Amino acid sequence: MKLIIFTDLDGSLLNHGDYSFAEATPSLRRIKQSGIPLIMTTSKTRREVEPLQREMGIREPVIVENGGGIFFPAGYRNWRIGQGEQEDDYTVIRIGTSYPRVRAFLEKVGPRFGVRGFGDMTPAEIAGLTGLPMERAVLAREREFTEPFIMERPDDIGRLNVLAEEEGFKVTQGGRFHHLIGIAQDKGKAVRMVCDIFKANSGTATKTIGLGDSENDLTMLGQVDIPVLIPRPGKGFLGIRLPGLIRATQAGAGGWNEVVLGLLNNEDEITTRDWQYKKPGGEL
Repeated sequence: MKLIIFTDLDGSLLNHGDYSFAEATPSLRRIKQSGIPLIMTTSKTRREVEPLQREMGIREPVIVENGGGIFFPAGYRNWRIGQGEQEDDYTVIRIGTSYPRVRAFLEKVGPRFGVRGFGDMTPAEIAGLTGLPMERAVLAREREFTEPFIMERPDDIGRLNVLAEEEGFKVTQGGRFHHLIGIAQDKGKAVRMVCDIFKANSGTATKTIGLGDSENDLTMLGQVDIPVLIPRPGKGFLGIRLPGLIRATQAGAGGWNEVVLGLLNNEDEITTRDWQYKKPGGEL
Protein backbone atom coordinates (compact mmCIF):
# COMPACT_ATOMS: atom_id res chain seq x y z
CA MET A 1 0.00 0.00 0.00
CA LYS A 2 1.59 3.26 -1.08
CA LEU A 3 -1.26 5.77 -1.35
CA ILE A 4 -4.31 6.67 0.73
CA ILE A 5 -6.84 9.15 -0.64
CA PHE A 6 -9.09 11.18 1.65
CA THR A 7 -11.87 13.05 -0.09
CA ASP A 8 -14.68 15.44 0.64
CA LEU A 9 -17.90 14.66 -1.20
CA ASP A 10 -20.23 17.60 -1.87
CA GLY A 11 -18.53 20.01 -4.28
CA SER A 12 -15.51 17.73 -4.64
CA LEU A 13 -16.07 14.09 -5.67
CA LEU A 14 -19.75 14.97 -6.11
CA ASN A 15 -20.87 17.94 -8.20
CA HIS A 16 -22.35 20.80 -6.20
CA GLY A 17 -25.57 20.99 -8.22
CA ASP A 18 -26.56 17.46 -9.18
CA TYR A 19 -24.42 15.35 -6.77
CA SER A 20 -23.13 13.32 -9.72
CA PHE A 21 -19.75 11.57 -9.66
CA ALA A 22 -19.99 10.37 -13.27
CA GLU A 23 -17.10 12.56 -14.45
CA ALA A 24 -14.84 10.92 -11.87
CA THR A 25 -15.51 7.40 -13.17
CA PRO A 26 -12.12 6.99 -14.92
CA SER A 27 -10.14 7.79 -11.77
CA LEU A 28 -12.48 5.75 -9.54
CA ARG A 29 -11.85 2.77 -11.80
CA ARG A 30 -8.09 3.24 -11.49
CA ILE A 31 -8.33 3.57 -7.71
CA LYS A 32 -10.23 0.30 -7.40
CA GLN A 33 -7.93 -1.53 -9.81
CA SER A 34 -4.89 -0.37 -7.81
CA GLY A 35 -6.43 -1.24 -4.44
CA ILE A 36 -5.93 2.31 -3.13
CA PRO A 37 -8.05 3.10 -0.07
CA LEU A 38 -10.49 5.90 -0.93
CA ILE A 39 -11.72 7.28 2.38
CA MET A 40 -14.75 9.54 2.16
CA THR A 41 -14.25 12.40 4.62
CA THR A 42 -17.48 14.31 4.67
CA SER A 43 -20.14 16.26 6.54
CA LYS A 44 -22.66 13.67 5.37
CA THR A 45 -24.09 11.03 7.68
CA ARG A 46 -23.07 7.41 7.71
CA ARG A 47 -26.46 6.49 6.23
CA GLU A 48 -25.91 8.90 3.33
CA VAL A 49 -22.45 7.53 2.59
CA GLU A 50 -23.46 3.87 2.53
CA PRO A 51 -25.46 4.02 -0.74
CA LEU A 52 -22.75 6.15 -2.35
CA GLN A 53 -20.15 3.52 -1.53
CA ARG A 54 -22.38 0.83 -3.01
CA GLU A 55 -22.88 2.84 -6.20
CA MET A 56 -19.12 3.35 -6.55
CA GLY A 57 -18.26 -0.24 -5.61
CA ILE A 58 -16.16 0.88 -2.64
CA ARG A 59 -15.94 -0.70 0.81
CA GLU A 60 -13.45 1.33 2.80
CA PRO A 61 -13.44 3.23 6.11
CA VAL A 62 -15.38 6.49 6.17
CA ILE A 63 -15.09 9.67 8.21
CA VAL A 64 -18.53 11.20 8.64
CA GLU A 65 -20.16 14.35 10.00
CA ASN A 66 -17.04 16.52 9.87
CA GLY A 67 -14.88 14.09 11.80
CA GLY A 68 -17.53 13.13 14.33
CA GLY A 69 -17.02 9.42 13.76
CA ILE A 70 -14.81 6.96 11.90
CA PHE A 71 -16.45 3.78 10.64
CA PHE A 72 -14.26 0.83 9.63
CA PRO A 73 -16.10 -2.05 7.94
CA ALA A 74 -16.19 -5.03 10.31
CA GLY A 75 -13.12 -7.22 9.80
CA TYR A 76 -11.41 -4.63 7.61
CA ARG A 77 -8.20 -6.24 6.30
CA ASN A 78 -8.23 -8.38 9.47
CA TRP A 79 -6.70 -5.41 11.27
CA ARG A 80 -6.80 -4.65 14.97
CA ILE A 81 -8.55 -1.35 15.69
CA GLY A 82 -8.13 -1.26 19.44
CA GLN A 83 -9.89 2.01 20.24
CA GLY A 84 -13.03 1.11 18.30
CA GLU A 85 -16.30 -0.42 19.43
CA GLN A 86 -18.48 -2.80 17.46
CA GLU A 87 -21.75 -1.47 16.09
CA ASP A 88 -23.81 -3.00 13.27
CA ASP A 89 -21.29 -4.00 10.59
CA TYR A 90 -18.62 -1.55 11.72
CA THR A 91 -15.84 -0.88 14.15
CA VAL A 92 -16.62 2.67 15.24
CA ILE A 93 -14.34 5.34 16.69
CA ARG A 94 -16.42 8.14 18.19
CA ILE A 95 -14.78 11.55 18.31
CA GLY A 96 -17.70 13.95 18.33
CA THR A 97 -20.43 14.79 20.80
CA SER A 98 -23.65 12.78 20.74
CA TYR A 99 -26.43 14.15 18.57
CA PRO A 100 -28.92 14.52 21.45
CA ARG A 101 -26.47 16.88 23.19
CA VAL A 102 -25.99 18.88 20.00
CA ARG A 103 -29.75 19.20 19.55
CA ALA A 104 -30.29 20.19 23.18
CA PHE A 105 -27.88 23.12 22.81
CA LEU A 106 -29.43 24.24 19.53
CA GLU A 107 -32.93 24.08 20.95
CA LYS A 108 -31.81 26.21 23.91
CA VAL A 109 -30.07 29.03 22.00
CA GLY A 110 -31.34 28.63 18.45
CA PRO A 111 -34.51 30.74 18.80
CA ARG A 112 -32.39 33.79 19.74
CA PHE A 113 -30.63 33.64 16.40
CA GLY A 114 -33.37 32.37 14.12
CA VAL A 115 -31.55 29.04 13.73
CA ARG A 116 -33.19 26.03 12.11
CA GLY A 117 -31.33 22.74 12.01
CA PHE A 118 -32.04 19.56 10.11
CA GLY A 119 -33.80 18.26 13.20
CA ASP A 120 -36.32 21.10 12.84
CA MET A 121 -37.00 20.37 9.17
CA THR A 122 -39.00 17.80 7.27
CA PRO A 123 -37.26 15.69 4.62
CA ALA A 124 -39.14 17.75 2.02
CA GLU A 125 -37.62 20.97 3.39
CA ILE A 126 -34.14 19.47 3.38
CA ALA A 127 -34.65 18.25 -0.18
CA GLY A 128 -35.73 21.75 -1.20
CA LEU A 129 -32.66 23.38 0.36
CA THR A 130 -30.14 20.84 -0.90
CA GLY A 131 -31.52 19.47 -4.15
CA LEU A 132 -31.23 15.96 -2.75
CA PRO A 133 -33.77 13.34 -3.79
CA MET A 134 -36.30 12.67 -1.06
CA GLU A 135 -34.81 9.30 -0.05
CA ARG A 136 -31.38 10.91 0.44
CA ALA A 137 -32.91 13.82 2.38
CA VAL A 138 -34.37 11.26 4.80
CA LEU A 139 -30.88 9.80 5.31
CA ALA A 140 -29.45 13.29 5.88
CA ARG A 141 -31.64 13.60 9.00
CA GLU A 142 -30.27 10.37 10.53
CA ARG A 143 -27.52 12.16 12.40
CA GLU A 144 -25.21 10.88 15.12
CA PHE A 145 -22.81 13.73 15.93
CA THR A 146 -23.56 17.09 14.29
CA GLU A 147 -26.30 19.41 13.07
CA PRO A 148 -26.31 21.42 9.81
CA PHE A 149 -28.32 24.61 10.16
CA ILE A 150 -29.41 27.86 8.55
CA MET A 151 -29.82 31.27 10.21
CA GLU A 152 -32.22 34.13 9.65
CA ARG A 153 -29.43 36.56 10.61
CA PRO A 154 -26.12 35.17 9.33
CA ASP A 155 -24.20 38.16 10.74
CA ASP A 156 -24.88 36.73 14.22
CA ILE A 157 -22.75 33.66 13.55
CA GLY A 158 -19.88 35.02 15.66
CA ARG A 159 -22.09 35.49 18.72
CA LEU A 160 -23.53 32.01 18.28
CA ASN A 161 -20.05 30.52 18.06
CA VAL A 162 -19.04 32.20 21.34
CA LEU A 163 -21.99 30.60 23.12
CA ALA A 164 -21.24 27.28 21.43
CA GLU A 165 -17.64 27.26 22.65
CA GLU A 166 -18.78 27.94 26.20
CA GLU A 167 -20.82 24.71 26.01
CA GLY A 168 -18.16 22.54 24.33
CA PHE A 169 -19.22 23.05 20.70
CA LYS A 170 -18.08 25.05 17.68
CA VAL A 171 -19.50 26.16 14.35
CA THR A 172 -17.88 25.29 11.03
CA GLN A 173 -18.82 26.27 7.49
CA GLY A 174 -19.58 23.72 4.79
CA GLY A 175 -20.58 24.15 1.18
CA ARG A 176 -24.26 24.92 1.88
CA PHE A 177 -24.74 25.10 5.65
CA HIS A 178 -23.14 25.98 8.93
CA HIS A 179 -22.57 22.92 11.12
CA LEU A 180 -22.70 22.71 14.91
CA ILE A 181 -20.12 20.15 16.01
CA GLY A 182 -18.20 19.05 19.10
CA ILE A 183 -15.28 21.33 19.92
CA ALA A 184 -12.80 18.40 19.96
CA GLN A 185 -13.59 17.13 16.47
CA ASP A 186 -12.62 18.05 12.94
CA LYS A 187 -11.74 16.26 9.74
CA GLY A 188 -8.01 16.68 10.33
CA LYS A 189 -8.06 14.89 13.68
CA ALA A 190 -9.99 11.98 12.16
CA VAL A 191 -7.54 11.80 9.24
CA ARG A 192 -4.59 11.58 11.67
CA MET A 193 -6.28 8.77 13.58
CA VAL A 194 -6.97 6.81 10.40
CA CYS A 195 -3.37 7.26 9.22
CA ASP A 196 -2.09 6.01 12.58
CA ILE A 197 -4.28 2.90 12.29
CA PHE A 198 -3.05 2.21 8.76
CA LYS A 199 0.58 2.65 9.81
CA ALA A 200 0.22 0.45 12.90
CA ASN A 201 -1.39 -2.38 10.96
CA SER A 202 0.32 -2.27 7.57
CA GLY A 203 3.82 -1.41 8.71
CA THR A 204 4.48 0.36 5.41
CA ALA A 205 5.10 4.00 4.59
CA THR A 206 2.29 5.77 2.75
CA LYS A 207 1.66 9.04 0.97
CA THR A 208 -1.68 10.71 1.61
CA ILE A 209 -3.76 12.77 -0.79
CA GLY A 210 -6.65 14.96 0.36
CA LEU A 211 -9.25 16.68 -1.80
CA GLY A 212 -11.76 19.30 -0.67
CA ASP A 213 -13.36 22.63 -1.50
CA SER A 214 -14.79 24.19 1.69
CA GLU A 215 -13.69 25.66 5.00
CA ASN A 216 -14.52 22.47 6.84
CA ASP A 217 -11.96 20.67 4.64
CA LEU A 218 -9.02 22.84 5.71
CA THR A 219 -7.94 20.70 8.67
CA MET A 220 -7.97 17.62 6.42
CA LEU A 221 -5.92 19.36 3.73
CA GLY A 222 -3.44 20.46 6.38
CA GLN A 223 -2.82 16.85 7.47
CA VAL A 224 -2.10 15.18 4.11
CA ASP A 225 1.07 15.05 2.06
CA ILE A 226 -0.61 16.23 -1.12
CA PRO A 227 -3.49 18.69 -0.57
CA VAL A 228 -5.85 19.36 -3.48
CA LEU A 229 -8.25 22.31 -3.55
CA ILE A 230 -11.32 22.15 -5.79
CA PRO A 231 -12.87 25.47 -6.96
CA ARG A 232 -16.43 26.29 -5.88
CA PRO A 233 -18.93 27.10 -8.63
CA GLY A 234 -19.32 30.85 -8.90
CA LYS A 235 -16.98 31.47 -5.95
CA GLY A 236 -13.59 30.17 -7.03
CA PHE A 237 -11.01 28.90 -4.56
CA LEU A 238 -10.79 29.40 -0.84
CA GLY A 239 -7.99 31.81 -0.02
CA ILE A 240 -5.53 29.40 1.56
CA ARG A 241 -1.83 28.60 1.23
CA LEU A 242 -0.43 25.17 1.97
CA PRO A 243 2.91 23.60 0.98
CA GLY A 244 2.50 21.69 -2.28
CA LEU A 245 -1.14 22.71 -2.72
CA ILE A 246 -2.64 21.64 -6.05
CA ARG A 247 -5.56 23.60 -7.47
CA ALA A 248 -7.92 21.78 -9.81
CA THR A 249 -8.98 23.67 -12.93
CA GLN A 250 -12.62 22.55 -12.75
CA ALA A 251 -15.25 22.34 -10.04
CA GLY A 252 -16.74 19.10 -8.77
CA ALA A 253 -16.18 15.63 -10.16
CA GLY A 254 -14.49 16.84 -13.35
CA GLY A 255 -11.78 18.70 -11.46
CA TRP A 256 -11.46 15.84 -8.97
CA ASN A 257 -10.95 13.37 -11.82
CA GLU A 258 -8.40 15.59 -13.56
CA VAL A 259 -6.14 15.87 -10.53
CA VAL A 260 -6.49 12.29 -9.30
CA LEU A 261 -5.65 10.86 -12.72
CA GLY A 262 -2.63 13.14 -12.90
CA LEU A 263 -1.47 11.92 -9.50
CA LEU A 264 -2.07 8.25 -10.26
CA ASN A 265 -0.11 8.61 -13.48
CA ASN A 266 2.83 9.65 -11.29
CA GLU A 267 2.17 7.17 -8.49
CA ASP A 268 5.59 5.53 -8.53
CA GLU A 269 7.30 8.92 -8.40
CA ILE A 270 5.23 10.54 -5.65
CA THR A 271 5.57 7.55 -3.35
CA THR A 272 9.34 7.23 -3.69
CA ARG A 273 10.86 10.73 -4.06
CA ASP A 274 10.22 14.43 -4.47
CA TRP A 275 8.14 15.20 -7.51
CA GLN A 276 6.42 17.99 -9.40
CA TYR A 277 2.76 17.65 -10.22
CA LYS A 278 1.85 17.73 -13.89
CA LYS A 279 -1.68 18.14 -15.16
CA PRO A 280 -2.97 15.50 -17.59
CA GLY A 281 -1.34 16.16 -20.94
CA GLY A 282 2.05 16.89 -19.42
CA GLU A 283 1.85 20.65 -18.85
CA LEU A 284 2.77 22.03 -15.42
